[in-house]
Amino acid sequence: MRITGYRTFWDTPTLQTTERAMNRATARHKILAHNLANANTPNFVRMDLPEGETPPARITQRALQAGALPLRATDPRHVALPRAAQAQQPAPTPQPAPMRPDGNTIDPEYEMAQLAENELRYAMLARIANSQIQGLRNAIREGRQ
Repeated sequence: MRITGYRTFWDTPTLQTTERAMNRATARHKILAHNLANANTPNFVRMDLPEGETPPARITQRALQAGALPLRATDPRHVALPRAAQAQQPAPTPQPAPMRPDGNTIDPEYEMAQLAENELRYAMLARIANSQIQGLRNAIREGRQ
């Protein structure tokens, strides 16, 4: 018998959301570091990730526009949403900024501030994930030390 679609005990909605947010913070860190590395490159345009994830209401709206009902596939045999209606990873987008005479739009101080904010966000998410894992470990040990 083949087991499909199983869920592990640590696969909680909070950990899934935290993982997605940490992946986004990692991707944003790479983009911000790339911006900072190109601070002196002529005609370089600042890039950044759009804020947040696609809200569930927007996904549902896209599904309805595509002619599909909002579905939740809980079994591999269920019908899935059309590809156009599914959530997509945000892509880096050019950010309008004041341009220097050489055409570069990078402000190193702003990029450093954004990097610091992103690092704080990542640290907060890591603490949230850690507290969830500690709670699960406590449940496994039945509260014993």
